[in-house]
Amino acid sequence: CPSGYSAYGGSCFKAFNQGKTYNQARQVCAADRRLLAMPKDEDANDFLKDLKDTVDPNSPFWFGLSDQSGEGGWMWEDGTPYNIATDWPNGGWQPGEPNNEGEGEVCANHFRSGWNDAPCSTPLNFICQLNDGVSRA
Repeated sequence: CPSGYSAYGGSCFKAFNQGKTYNQARQVCAADRRLLAMPKDEDANDFLKDLKDTVDPNSPFWFGLSDQSGEGGWMWEDGTPYNIATDWPNGGWQPGEPNNEGEGEVCANHFRSGWNDAPCSTPLNFICQLNDGVSRA
């Protein structure tokens, strides 16, 4: 992995302790040819939570899952659909989430005990992911 990144499951991850909106966080990752991290199973989710806690244990962080299309279909940053019923049942969602409570809560973040949907405009810390097939230059 490049300097500052931690290896897990064939990918490299880096936690950023800087408040960015979801789209700003995506841009920071993309500038480094990375994506926002995608915890597609429970073990990866636990790894990302531990990595985030080394930077700031009390702050929520963005990861690469959103419903910005507004169609009720959550999508991972790599373009694959997330199905709450069949992919890692209920994922890491906290009870009652996602709830779109404040309208426009279409970006997922990890907050203490699990995932939460929030407005994409909220500045939060974030984690970038580098996959094996992604250029490291």
